[in-house]
Amino acid sequence: MQSRLRRAGFTVIILLMAFWTSSAGAGEPKTINIGWTGASNWATLPYSVAAEKGFFEKEGLRARLIVMQGTTLMLAALVAGEVDYISILPFVAGAAVRGIPVKIAASVTKSGGYAIVARPEIDSVKALKGKILAINSFGRSADFAIYTALNRSGLDPNKDVTLTAVSGSPEARFAALISGTIDATVVSSPLEYKAEQRGFRTLLSVAQMSEFVRIPITGVSVAQKKIEKEPEEIVRLLKALRAATLYLQSQREIGVGLLEKLLKLDRAAAERFYTIYRDQYNPDLTLPDSVAEEWIAVGTFRAKEKISVKPQVVYDWTFAERARR
Repeated sequence: MQSRLRRAGFTVIILLMAFWTSSAGAGEPKTINIGWTGASNWATLPYSVAAEKGFFEKEGLRARLIVMQGTTLMLAALVAGEVDYISILPFVAGAAVRGIPVKIAASVTKSGGYAIVARPEIDSVKALKGKILAINSFGRSADFAIYTALNRSGLDPNKDVTLTAVSGSPEARFAALISGTIDATVVSSPLEYKAEQRGFRTLLSVAQMSEFVRIPITGVSVAQKKIEKEPEEIVRLLKALRAATLYLQSQREIGVGLLEKLLKLDRAAAERFYTIYRDQYNPDLTLPDSVAEEWIAVGTFRAKEKISVKPQVVYDWTFAERARR
């Protein structure tokens, strides 16, 4: 497995979550390989909880969580059969539009977890008119998030602001804010906390952004061949993630502790962000067609030709519905 991934050019860290069923007479759990973005992301906490608290084990699964760098590589690994599932959603929607045989089986979060931060003298989204805003690259989910948030706040992102790409880590965009090269930027939460510590202002929090932009970033995406060959395994995986999500929402102290540890937040910040994130987790696992349409838009909104596709092409909620029973 590792050698094939290396030959494919992936940078991976394999975290083997090995759990053995404890009930008498039970068989050995089935190993499944899940490509994910890592434990240092609030949206992936249900995966961590499912592994650490035995929810995968209860469903007869042993999950190997494989950290992968880059959504394109994760999708390629899924299609090639290098992994059984991946945790990303938006670009899989774009892939479905292009005819790649992948579907979204569940959404673990309700939003993309983005926030907009700005120089301290900018006190509202309306005040961004005439300003320079940074994204990491055009055509990606962060680009779609800030573009849509501006549009739905009454600004024309094509005329009222200047969008510019500042590649690299968020540190590069923070440096541009400090230097005055840019006036605001979009960040993945909880990086707005780091920005606030440096004196910047959060214009739109995760909760506020979720009212404008409904593009979940974490869930379960699966290849069509897995749907056809192992549908019961998909249901078991979703049962485990749903149980972990409900547990995370109901166990405040554990959730706060995980945020404090994995996201390297102080206790007060962990308390604050747990309150925000708790409502963004999605134990229902399904979302309305209007949200699927926004997934599709992530991959197509900057295309010269508008692409029309039915939301049902993107998802298959039958497994999530069975997991809720």
